[in-house]
Amino acid sequence: MTVAQFHKALSEQTRLRIMALILEHKEVCVCDLVAVLDMPQGTVSRHLSYLKKSGLVQSVTRGTWRFYQLSESLSQPLLAILKLTLDTLNNDCQVQRDLTSFKPSNC
Repeated sequence: MTVAQFHKALSEQTRLRIMALILEHKEVCVCDLVAVLDMPQGTVSRHLSYLKKSGLVQSVTRGTWRFYQLSESLSQPLLAILKLTLDTLNNDCQVQRDLTSFKPSNC
């Protein structure tokens, strides 16, 4: 992943919200993201697909559910930039609502 691809993947608010949830909870199910983001499953899946193609996240399927987590191949410098970027979102009202209202289901 190039630095440009990394920043392009994070250039959309919904993807930043998703990454904040993944970083906070380590692993999230698509169904939980749909609920907390209050978006259609197709929209959430499209953003997750973009993040996956960019190399930021990886997925694992358990039964009929797909879970997403940070990519193990994400370099330490890019991980540090990601954490700093998401730290700046601590003052973002929407991200704070997402983090406080997120309740993992028993997918």
